[in-house]
Amino acid sequence: MAGFLDTFAGHKQSDSLWSFELEHRFNGAFGGTNGGVLSAISVYVARLETERRPASIDSRYIRGFRPGTARVEVTGIKTGRTLSVLSIDIFAADRLCTHSVVTLVEQNALAEEVQHANQAVPNVNLAAWEDGKLWRQPGGQIIPLIDTFEPRSLGGNNDETATATRVLWQEPGTSAEAACIAADISVGPPVARAVRGSASTPNPDLSLRFCGTSDPGGHLIASCELRSIVNGLASTSISVWNRTELLAVGVSSTTCLPL
Repeated sequence: MAGFLDTFAGHKQSDSLWSFELEHRFNGAFGGTNGGVLSAISVYVARLETERRPASIDSRYIRGFRPGTARVEVTGIKTGRTLSVLSIDIFAADRLCTHSVVTLVEQNALAEEVQHANQAVPNVNLAAWEDGKLWRQPGGQIIPLIDTFEPRSLGGNNDETATATRVLWQEPGTSAEAACIAADISVGPPVARAVRGSASTPNPDLSLRFCGTSDPGGHLIASCELRSIVNGLASTSISVWNRTELLAVGVSSTTCLPL
């Protein structure tokens, strides 16, 4: 299986400048590259630039990215003994599409003996990957990421849905990148179920805090719970799992747009 850079055709062009060739197969329901892919690229670039462990990402999807060459610019906000904070901007030509702030930590600066076991586990009633309900293509529309990431519904209720998402690459230390994609894909089902076809539901942001570090296998599980919809703006909370290890927790907003 290919590594991350091979999967997304990325390479470093110069100091603080990268490029990626993003294919149509990474597109989501709204005609552009899945936001989780753009966040994953932001984390990956930040990690290689600093050689530190990702701790968090806050992404804003400013405009859709159409398939093609993504220019990724890195700006250092702070580099200290413990933390690095980077601004990652992804452009299509000269148009800014995604802005992310990534925080990374120097592992050697941490008190590694301090531990607190994660008390939460995925719902024991979830279906296994092979028994999950593969997302169907909606009538009259093709969503490329369904064929690419094979998202499957593993169970849930009206406000919460667990979605399993295939990991396309195999590379040590990239659990945070994989969590970005799983988290972003998981946002759609609980909000779409609540609006029941009365609105279009793009999510313009994603914020994650990275917990675990185990390398992902063939897929990750993301549980997304709808917290509220107030005057057309939805809020969701997300947990991402690698088997029984919690990899990330986060939140996302969804704009419910009239059809």
